[in-house]
Order: sequence, then C-alpha cells, then structure tokens
Amino acid sequence: MLRQLHIQNYALIDSVNLSLSEGLSVITGETGAGKSILLGAIALLMGARADGKSLYDPEKKCIIEGTFALAKYPHIRQLFEEEGLDFEDPCIIRREINPAGKSRTFVNDSPVVLESLRKIGQELIDIHSQQDTWWMSHPDFSLELIDSFAQNQVLKSSYVSAFQAFLHAQEYVDSLNKQSASGLQGFDFMQFQFQELEAAHLKEDEYEALEIAVEKGENAEQIHEKLAGLANLLSIDEYSSIQQIRLALQQAQSLSKWDPAYEAWKVRLDSIWIELKDLASEVEHEAEDFQTDPASLLIQQQRLDLLNRLLQKYQVKDIASLIQMRNQLDDQIASFSNLDEALAKAHAQLQVCQAEAQKAALILRESRLQVCKPIESQLTESLAALGIPNATLAWENTQREMRPSGIDKIQLLFSANKGLSPKPFKQVASGGELSRLMLSIKHLLAQKRALPTLILDEIDTGVSGEIAIKIGQMLTQMSQGHQLIAITHLPQIAAAGSSHWYVYKDHAGEKTVSSIRELNGEERVEEIAKMIGGQQGYLELKDNVRKLIKASHVS
Repeated sequence: MLRQLHIQNYALIDSVNLSLSEGLSVITGETGAGKSILLGAIALLMGARADGKSLYDPEKKCIIEGTFALAKYPHIRQLFEEEGLDFEDPCIIRREINPAGKSRTFVNDSPVVLESLRKIGQELIDIHSQQDTWWMSHPDFSLELIDSFAQNQVLKSSYVSAFQAFLHAQEYVDSLNKQSASGLQGFDFMQFQFQELEAAHLKEDEYEALEIAVEKGENAEQIHEKLAGLANLLSIDEYSSIQQIRLALQQAQSLSKWDPAYEAWKVRLDSIWIELKDLASEVEHEAEDFQTDPASLLIQQQRLDLLNRLLQKYQVKDIASLIQMRNQLDDQIASFSNLDEALAKAHAQLQVCQAEAQKAALILRESRLQVCKPIESQLTESLAALGIPNATLAWENTQREMRPSGIDKIQLLFSANKGLSPKPFKQVASGGELSRLMLSIKHLLAQKRALPTLILDEIDTGVSGEIAIKIGQMLTQMSQGHQLIAITHLPQIAAAGSSHWYVYKDHAGEKTVSSIRELNGEERVEEIAKMIGGQQGYLELKDNVRKLIKASHVS
C-alpha cells in the first residue's frame, strides 16, 4: 500500500506531502483545485511519460516519491527478482524530471528503466477514472474480466507459450516453403559456385608463397646477378669483406692483452667473423643453386591469376574467406538437397504444436465458461444494491481461430431497464449506469486480486441520494482488503472515508498553488456540510453530517 507521497514542483503543486493509511481515504475539493494533478503525479510513479512542460517552476526539477508497504504481497517480491532489483520493505520509488523533460527513475535508490517501473507500478496501484469506461467496450475487456475472476493466470500463460510455439513452427514451415518455391534456379547457382571453389583446391596459406615465387621467377636474371655480386663481396680473397674483418680481428687480438675494452672488441669482431662466414656460405650456395624453370613459372602465374580472379569475383580479401564461403555453400546445398525431408519434419512438428495449443486453448475456454454465470449473478446483485434493480446481463460467446488471447470471442451485454434485451455497453448505458457497473466490476475483482492500492476517480458520477450511500458502503467493504483512495464530489462517499483529504488552491502568493491537507473532527464535518449546502447554507447541516459520518462507520 502507498504510505507516503511526496510531490515537488509539479503542475500547480510547489510541494505537498501525504501520509496515507489503510482503509478508505477520500479526497475532495472544488473542480479544478488539483485533484487530477495528484493522479498525474501517481501515474508518473507508475511509469507514465514525463513532460518538462508540467513543471511548476520551469527552472527546477520535479521530484515525485512514493513509499510503499509491501510485506503482505509476496508475489511482488518475485517481480522484483525477475527485474533484477533488491526487494525492500518499505519500497521507495522516486521519479525525477529535469527542466529539459528528461526523467530518471529509482527503485530503492537503484536506477531502473521505464519498462521495469511500469511492470512494478501495475502491481502496486490500479487507477480508474471516468475516462476509463471506454475500455468496457474494448473486445479484450470481457476476457480480462473473466480471466481475473477465474484466476486464469497459469492457464493463460500455458496457452500463450503453446501458441507461441505453434506460431514459430508455422513460420518455419513458411520459410521452408518459400525456400522451395525460390527453387531450382537458386540451387543451380549455388552448385555452380561451390563447384568452382571446390575445383580450385584452395589452401589457406598458399597465396603469399605463390606471390613470392612468381615475383622471383619474373625477376630471375636480376636476382641471379645480385646473388653473384654479393657472393663475390663475401668471398675469401684479399679484397673481400671477410678478409678485411679477418685482418681487423688479428689487430684486435694483439691489442686485447693491454685493456679489457680491447678484449671486448676482439670478442665482438670474432662474432662478426663467424656470422659473415655463415652468411657467405649461404649466399654462395644460393648463387650456385638459383635457377628458373619457365614451365614452373607459367604454372605458378596461372595459379596466382586464378586465385586473384576468385578473390575479386567473390569480393573477399583472402583465401580463408573463400574457403569459408565454399563450406557455407556446401552446407546450403546439403540443406536444399534434404528440403523434402525437412519439410515433412516441419509439418509434423507443426501439427504437434497446433494440437498442443488447441488443447491449451480448450482448457482455458472451459475455465472461462465456468465463471460466466457466477460473474453475471454477482454483478446483477451488486447493481440492484446500487439502484439498478432491473439490470440484466448476458454473454455473447463464440469460438474462433487461435489468437494470442485464446479461441474465445466473448462480450458482456448489459441492460439497465426492464423489458429491454442486453446489448453492448455503449449502446444502452448512460454515464451513471456505466459508473455503477464499473464499480460493481471493481468490487467483484477486488476479492480476487492481491492489489495493494486501488484509486477511484469520481466513479460515483451520475448518482446521488440513497445510491450514493450504497456506493459508500461498497467502497468501505472493498477497503477491508485493499487500500482504497476515492476522489469524490458526493458527501455520502466523503462521509464513508476513514481519512479525508481536502485539495484547494492557495492564491495568497504571487503564483497560485494547489495544496492538500487532511481534515479531522469539525473541519471534516464543515467540508462535507459545504458539499451539501454550499458556503452559505452549511451551518444548519452540520448535525446531519455528524449523523451521516457515524452511520457510515457502523459495521
């Protein structure tokens, strides 16, 4: 339940704090005083879109913070775990909106994305306003009513999983059929590409070696000349490099006995002498053995040309990519070759998935049909208590193809008047009748849902007198299992509240602000009396109001 609500710098509110209690809290005030602003702030805590234009002071940020007591609601702990959040009791949700309209959201000081906030918010608070009665005409309304009453969450989840598996199986069959229809032309082309790459006998490391071999073959005469010259320079005649190093080594040997530094020179020259002799030997052998074979060079050139052509044709950068492409084509050809077998298996799997989804849909349908009569009976009884004694309800129920919601097309029909057959809500119900019907539905579902807080915004529209007293009694009963917050203009409902908050506009400063304060004792009596008799005639009504408050709280 919502224990504390802090609103700062939002719409006409500078700063307000509410400490809410269990039971029925009523909120009253003149039209336009700011009751809808409170609902807007709470909606932001539930994940509604933020708007920087709604700031009271456009230069400051808006902060809305709610403190929720959740110890009695273990299913919400599971939701926190699914969203990767630490569960704490009390739970603090804070929404901040900066002047640019950007918002940040925190749950127990951990930042969360808006989608997570919406998932948590819809399990914490249910807001119903006058405008929400349009939902009663939505095709999904009756199914949601039935599933909530029947507590079909597990059955519906099982069906949705089976239905998704059926859709995936159908998509796979469709993709195979499309692949088959695209047909032989594509298959022939894949075979041609594979055969071309396969015939090339590709080796991942051959390209670089080929490039070197061809480059040497095409420059063989120049290379042979350079090798001979280098071998001559390194030979052991009196003018060669090796001979000069040998003479230097002899001099260093003579010097080495007089200074350790000279000894180090001798060691280094000795190393150079050995390395040069090895190098001279290698160069000499290479100069003697180097030769070119025009026939081999032609084969190497043709091979390199083939590889370059394949690289350019398939627009890849190396032989490894060509090999990968060849292997992929091989797999695709094998898959296409086995397409008939794959289609047969896919169709068999589709039939299994369809049968399982159909079975789950029928189980869900049976559960739904079992509760239609009890819902009809309880709503009729509730409507009679709310001043619609001749209310008639009926179900329009047909079976259709599988959809995400099941195989049921169900609509609740309603008639408020004797002798008239039930019809869809929007065709037969007035605003006041729809309000009472929706209240009856909320009353019905309140017994089934573990919802901490329910907020009703002027759900009493279009009623008065004795019916208003009945509504107050119904709200009191509902508040025994839920925290109930009712925004109302009816004194009968205001009198039924266990706590009473008054919303008003304060014009004393330079800028009008909306504020709220809790009424107790005679303050509350005076406010309810003014709701009945206005500013001038409320004084003589105060005794009646005291009796009304007392009567509303007699169990």
